[in-house]
Amino acid sequence: MSDLSIGGGVRLPEPSRGNRATQVGSTQHFTGSIVLGSGPGIRTGVESHLEAQAALLLAARPEVRGLVEQVRFDWFDEDGEIHKHYIDLVATEHDGTVIGYAVRPLGRVKDAYLAQLARVKEQAIAQGVLDDFRLFTERDVCPVEFFNAKLFHSVRRPDCFGDPVARDVVGRMTGVVTIESLVEQTGLDGMGFRALVRLIRSGHLQMVSYERIEHSSLVFKVKEVCA
Repeated sequence: MSDLSIGGGVRLPEPSRGNRATQVGSTQHFTGSIVLGSGPGIRTGVESHLEAQAALLLAARPEVRGLVEQVRFDWFDEDGEIHKHYIDLVATEHDGTVIGYAVRPLGRVKDAYLAQLARVKEQAIAQGVLDDFRLFTERDVCPVEFFNAKLFHSVRRPDCFGDPVARDVVGRMTGVVTIESLVEQTGLDGMGFRALVRLIRSGHLQMVSYERIEHSSLVFKVKEVCA
């Protein structure tokens, strides 16, 4: 998705920061590209539906500051031979922690693959490239978290009209209220709902329960918003 300026210009997303270009198309499996990050965003290539899910989930987590796909790491086997391994996703957290993720369906996780990942993990941590290296499978896709991650992604573009109104409503709120109540106070229907979701994403509002973000969800103010 491009970034539309007030002057009518278009700023395209930044190119991928990965070390290997992902496939543009395939007759055998899912391929694609996601634009992640604020502003015009950064192109992030994915080569499976599970990778797309993982990218959306990781990018939506509040502790994650940045995400890069297909990061090259050179490792050596027991004979000292050097091999290239491309880490599917590398997440950098706000505290500087760097975590790599190998994304693969459980049906394709074999002993030899796990042994290789263990060796890559040991060497990547020892060299200071990663702080941790984890396997991400379909079992790591929580339906609630994924629903909210897709919602956050869909409303990520700021709204110069709706956002100030939502900030003003949230600035005056007290206690625990439903999102629907806040939407009514904005008078902006869908535009108001999307603006409030962005305030949940930014951490100004917090859900009372771990659930899908709906109009009926209860929220409370965590920190003040600037009008």
